[in-house]
Amino acid sequence: MRVAPALTHFAFALTFAGLAGIARAQAPARALIRITARDSSGAVIPAAELTVTRGLRDVIARGTTDDGGHAVLPVEVKETEDLQVTMRKIGYSRGDRFLEVTPTGTIDVMITVGRRPANELAAVKVTAQRDVKRASYHLDADEIDSANVWADNAWELIKRLRPDMLTSRGGCATGVQEVWVNGKRIILPLQPTGLAAARARVGVPARSRFTYVPVSVMSDIAPEHILEINYHDCFDASMAAVGSTNAMFIVLKPGVVYQRDVGSFVLDPVDQHAKPQ
Repeated sequence: MRVAPALTHFAFALTFAGLAGIARAQAPARALIRITARDSSGAVIPAAELTVTRGLRDVIARGTTDDGGHAVLPVEVKETEDLQVTMRKIGYSRGDRFLEVTPTGTIDVMITVGRRPANELAAVKVTAQRDVKRASYHLDADEIDSANVWADNAWELIKRLRPDMLTSRGGCATGVQEVWVNGKRIILPLQPTGLAAARARVGVPARSRFTYVPVSVMSDIAPEHILEINYHDCFDASMAAVGSTNAMFIVLKPGVVYQRDVGSFVLDPVDQHAKPQ
């Protein structure tokens, strides 16, 4: 006589377990990122601010290193994806690391940065001209992060944030003609065509003079992959190398590489260990 109630309870338990399983399957998986922060001498960096970012500005986790320079940050990911870990602390250079994170996985990240030199009170100098030139010809990751502009590639960033790189400040007849990425001059990439070529011209200053090379190369570099960009105009012969004037020098963040006609991308973890950044 008690068989029916027993079966009812059993069926309810199965239903509840099934619903719980579905809920677990639909919930984002949680991965762990274990971070160690050190300076260039090997000393640990305590109390450093850490952020984990998806894309350029989507911060998905925050934390602080402990007295041993360690931190563990949980992140929710639905599938394998590239995330960026950034470390900041006053007195140290900014540290960035890109990594491939898998659902429910655990990944170890070492961030090594240099100490910034102690501030010193020097004799008063007139530096307005030099500072204006740097402001026009330099762009770094912090400025990109804080810029209130939309851009999905490096060319769009330059058009909006550093148009002087396209026209030159000092009276040069041309703007950017050459591009170097991570110390390598990029020669003759594929030429943009169709909508890509038309889009490259939108919002460009009227007196800009540039070749297709910077358009092609920079259109394939993601903004979040950039550590810094510097421009050498026609008067800057500091490098004394072919293609180093009217040239843009792009440095990518650790863990990121550029391949001609492919673009910037994050190295696989195995390759990152094989090729120190």
